[in-house]
Amino acid sequence: MTTAQDRPYVLIIGGGKVGFYLARHLTERDYEVTLVEKDPERAERIEQLLGSVIVMVGDGDEMEFLGKTGIERAGVVVACTGDDEDNLIACQLAKGKFHVPRTIARVNNPVNVRVFQALGVDAPISATELLMGLIEAELGGSEMVKGVAVKSSGAALVDVALPNLSGLAGQRLEKVKLPEGALVVCIVRDGRAVPPQPDEVIQEQDELIVYSRRLDVEDVRRSLTV
Repeated sequence: MTTAQDRPYVLIIGGGKVGFYLARHLTERDYEVTLVEKDPERAERIEQLLGSVIVMVGDGDEMEFLGKTGIERAGVVVACTGDDEDNLIACQLAKGKFHVPRTIARVNNPVNVRVFQALGVDAPISATELLMGLIEAELGGSEMVKGVAVKSSGAALVDVALPNLSGLAGQRLEKVKLPEGALVVCIVRDGRAVPPQPDEVIQEQDELIVYSRRLDVEDVRRSLTV
């Protein structure tokens, strides 16, 4: 049985549609979630609708306020406001001041993806490039790589599934060799997201979601399919 102490903690900054639905889905999967929203009225409404989500009113790009959210416990901080600058600052504070292991940022203007990468955001995600990547993956028809979930200027999320990874089953994640600039950002197991801890053991039928800065999908595929 999962205890409150064992539940992964995710901090979401921005209570728009993206933040709201992300918070709802994460809580349904037994994550501990805190959502930060500037607008007090919207924050109150979200709290009423979601119930189990802690909603805090404040600016996610202010260090003093972030310090009150329990951010130092977070495994992931997701900045998904409608303002790229706010998202960037929030992720930089999370990474640089509170040492959060992973940061994910919504990038509203695809041109800014490279800036986010250069300034240390682990996974800057552009909805425009996400759709482009999905379209190209569907048209490409690869059996080995199930899809390119995010494609941008030099970045991608690559979804590789077992049995193509069967040779890796039983290995610890930290032993997996990936191309330079690539990292596993999520393990999908039985339809659920599993945080990619270094000591996590890869299981049969797992899917690995790999973030590749260089968008070398074939290189990622070769490194994982054994």
